[in-house]
Amino acid sequence: MKKSAALKRVTLENDFGGQISFVGKLENESLNYNEDSGELVSEKIYSTEKGRTGYSIATRNGEERDKRAYLMEDQGKTCIVSNGSILLGLDTDVMLTFCAQALAEQAATKSEDELEFVKKQLQVVNG
Repeated sequence: MKKSAALKRVTLENDFGGQISFVGKLENESLNYNEDSGELVSEKIYSTEKGRTGYSIATRNGEERDKRAYLMEDQGKTCIVSNGSILLGLDTDVMLTFCAQALAEQAATKSEDELEFVKKQLQVVNG
């Protein structure tokens, strides 16, 4: 029997927006290292007590570091996305189409393993 994680205060740091804070729990995390580029990527997915999804991605390549964080809420036909500074309401179908196009563009430069990893992360987010 899997033990359920306790809810706690989470604060996600963000170099491209404001800090994002919520009460929630970690649902999934991954750490990947690309030997060719030397890039280390850490991703975490959270569920909040209000039913939203928190997502953070931190990358490091040598001395370069960046942290990005987003809070998303599925409202049926609309998805609300925040980076801590800007709040966007996007048509869910349009957002999924945009993500599919972005993945297709990345497919030209990413390995099959990296694409499978992204697909698994999307499955976790979408339940």
